[in-house]
Formats: sequence, structure tokens, C-alpha cells
Amino acid sequence: MAALSVAAPTAGGAQASEAPKGFQYVGFNILSGYDWEMPDPLDPRAKPPENVIPPSVLALNGKTVFLKGFMLPLDLDANGVTKFMLNAALDMCYFGAPVRMNDWVMVTMTGPKKAKFTHLPTAVWGQFEVGEEVRNGRTVSIYRLAAIDAKTES
Repeated sequence: MAALSVAAPTAGGAQASEAPKGFQYVGFNILSGYDWEMPDPLDPRAKPPENVIPPSVLALNGKTVFLKGFMLPLDLDANGVTKFMLNAALDMCYFGAPVRMNDWVMVTMTGPKKAKFTHLPTAVWGQFEVGEEVRNGRTVSIYRLAAIDAKTES
């Protein structure tokens, strides 16, 4: 009997040439290409790891970048999505596999534009921020993007 293998769609295949002029394409292979382990949330003494983010990734802080992935909407209305998590694979959304902190980007749309709510790959571009965002002693994100625009890929 043959084994059936089902792989979740990924947002791979993006090329640097797809990035709008002035924006650097950054793939999730770069962003998630190192280990970042979440400290135990039940241990009040647990602290986030130090000096884990590679210098090549830290160098992206403040850059204008182009990313492609799948959205998990956090703030939306009938006109679109203003805040969402972007990750590389469809199975990391909703009820899929748990993700590591460096497997996703918190995207906030800036200005009047909103992203279209979709299950298809979404391209976003804007100002990138790299570094642990800590609230109440807990790391809540590593990557954030102030997006100026987004488009659904077909």
C-alpha cells in the first residue's frame, strides 16, 4: 500500500524581482533560519534567550522590505484587515502546527489601506522592525512590519 503525503501550501517562490522598487525581498527561510525557544510561560524567573538573532537578521531592522506569506487576521472588518500575523505556511494558520516566535511577522497596515482577508498567499511591504518586543516580562514578537500596502497572490 502506497503512503499518501500531503504537504501544506507554502508561500515560497517569491523572487527579489517581485519586490516593489526600493524594497528588499526577505524570505521566511532567512527569518526562521535559526532556533529561538520561548521561555516557559509558567516560570516567573524564565527570561527570553539573549543574543540569538543572527547579525544578518538584525541588520534588517529599519529596512524597507517585501514579504510573502499567509495571514492570520487579528483586526478586521467588512473592508479588510488592519492587523495580522504573516507566516510561511498555510498549516501555521488557524488550527495548524504551532509556530516558533521567529516563524511569523506581526503586520500592521498603516494609513488608509487594508489588506484583503484571504487564505491565499499575501505579499506585504513596508518598514521592518527586528528585536524582541517584551510586555509584562514576556516576549510577544520578534518581527514587526508597518505595511504600506498588501496584495493577494493568485
